[in-house]
Amino acid sequence: MPARLCLFLIMTGASLAACSSGGEKDTPTPAGTASAASIGPARDIECTQGEAHVLTTFAPGADDLTIGSISWPGLLTWASTDPASPDGNHKIGPVVRAGKVVTVSAADGEAILRYGQGWGYSPAPAVTFHACADADTAYIGGFHVPGRRCVPLTVTEPGKPPTRVTVSFFAGAC
Repeated sequence: MPARLCLFLIMTGASLAACSSGGEKDTPTPAGTASAASIGPARDIECTQGEAHVLTTFAPGADDLTIGSISWPGLLTWASTDPASPDGNHKIGPVVRAGKVVTVSAADGEAILRYGQGWGYSPAPAVTFHACADADTAYIGGFHVPGRRCVPLTVTEPGKPPTRVTVSFFAGAC
């Protein structure tokens, strides 16, 4: 299946049966599993067969939020649009460059990350994405952001200083 179609499926939350790829590691045991009613611990999202991901080749565009080795396709357009999901759960799959490890945390007390198939996409304050070694890797999931707001995110990569950026979730300019 073409990589752009798989990215579309990730962003819309459609089934990924046709987008799976080989060469993954064994599925990790979900340490610190959190219930959907509480914010659990930070978690590692690996390039494993048990994790919803797609190997891809991705060239960031003008509407994509790109910080170091991670990009969210189309996220910059959300500032001036209406939420597609009235319950605050917004699906958007990040793409992480091949072989890179990137940690993302939300510094807003009400905005949380919902990535990690092995954890049932339960809430987490931070997620560390481990891209596959041989290709850019897109992961399924998204954010829970109640209402319209500007959300500070911190992105950290090994050997680089943390980068903090404020992202508008349907709130206009931040």
